[in-house]
Amino acid sequence: MCRGIISLCFLPQGLSVAIAQYTPENKLELTFSDFFAISSSLEQVNTLSQLTAEYSLGEFHCHLLLEPADYRHLTLETPPVANDEMREALRWKIADLVDFSVEQACIDFYLLPDAKHASSKKMLAAIASSAAVLKPKIKLCQQAGLDLEVIDIQETALRNLATLLPENDRGVAILHLLPTNGSIIIQKQDLIYLSRKLDFGFADLHLDSDIPSQEINNLALEIQRSLDYVESYYGIPPISTLAVIPVPSHTENLLNHLNENLSANSRIMDISTILEGETILADKTQAYCATVIGATLRHQVSDT
Repeated sequence: MCRGIISLCFLPQGLSVAIAQYTPENKLELTFSDFFAISSSLEQVNTLSQLTAEYSLGEFHCHLLLEPADYRHLTLETPPVANDEMREALRWKIADLVDFSVEQACIDFYLLPDAKHASSKKMLAAIASSAAVLKPKIKLCQQAGLDLEVIDIQETALRNLATLLPENDRGVAILHLLPTNGSIIIQKQDLIYLSRKLDFGFADLHLDSDIPSQEINNLALEIQRSLDYVESYYGIPPISTLAVIPVPSHTENLLNHLNENLSANSRIMDISTILEGETILADKTQAYCATVIGATLRHQVSDT
């Protein structure tokens, strides 16, 4: 019997972990989440092994979350095949679009909502990760005694968190920043309308200054373009909220700068307040662990 879910992500800066246990009512409750600034494989395995012993994680399902650089996220026209043949069709469709061999790659996808115009082609998001990237991470999970069940991605993990927000029904944008990269997603009623990877993160934004940096202005422009595109392409009402996952420091400065430049209202997304349980998460923990926390919620939303 599965007692819960451990989700983990091997980041360039260290290891992010979230552990959620099933309550007697069969709800997942976050019991532990932390970021470990350790980069060597030996330290990571030792840390995971200690957690496995402390929380009896051999009785948990393990969700391995890929970090943004671990995979390609491609928007493509949906091949005219059945769903059970889709992955194989995509394997060859993306062969010339990635810089690794697709023969041994892990391929997955999720469908995108229909566009406003009936004549528009049906699109999907194709996800591809090379065996060279995945095998070492899978091996580390196995060495720590974890039961690897799912390999997940940043976009769907953020979507899982977004579904817990009061704005879920009318749509919400989420901004998540790591030190040197980040993600924007726009979702409505569990459906991802748009996702974008950012090649800069909170360490690049100079948030300690009251004067917005050019990087913050670029971020605001990228977010506004994303909001405008979703409204125009999908024909849905404007998304009025940008939920910002806290960064380790100066989150208020980030919000103030964004609110000066966006049509949507920017607000802090405090993960502690939207989860089952009483775990209080520091801003730094939320910055590094938001997506692993979201990955523990996978089965409460939908499998992708």
